[in-house]
Amino acid sequence: MAGIITQKAAGEDAGNLVANGTFEASSKTPGWPDGWTPMKAGGTWETEAGNHFLRLTSTAPGSMIMLYREISVPAGATALDLTWRQRVSNLKVGAQAWFDARIMMDFKDANNAKVSSGPSAPYVRKDTGGWQDKSLRVNVPVGAAVLKFMPALFQVESGTFDLDNIVIKVAVPVAPSAPATPAG
Repeated sequence: MAGIITQKAAGEDAGNLVANGTFEASSKTPGWPDGWTPMKAGGTWETEAGNHFLRLTSTAPGSMIMLYREISVPAGATALDLTWRQRVSNLKVGAQAWFDARIMMDFKDANNAKVSSGPSAPYVRKDTGGWQDKSLRVNVPVGAAVLKFMPALFQVESGTFDLDNIVIKVAVPVAPSAPATPAG
């Protein structure tokens, strides 16, 4: 499947399915992080205090500003754990309830066909007042081979959506708890 990045940047967590999820490596396209497709509009690679991150900025009211990345899902994975940092500022949501800052996701099979409707999108409808650490567990549908990962400013009136430290790992199944035994 073309466009799927599997190589990890130096110093990244070996369990992370997202190469360069820290946005630190940039050796291929000047001014843009390796492994991330440059955006046509509304995307910039930023630095604060020596840390790199990706910024999505609304270019016009009602526009769709979206980053797109396909991530291989290992065979046998039943769930994925996602963690990321986000910061939302100057957000003015759009006319519909889902016109906000969000991370959309869908699963595809090995033939590039949609497997099922994606998980509920984590979203933000107001400024965050700074960086936030976020996490989410997503169930992997049977037959999924690829996760389409799409952070977006979805038809907002205005706003900025900063993203950093994106980690997606295969979730470790939780062992069932042992039944309680009567005290005796």
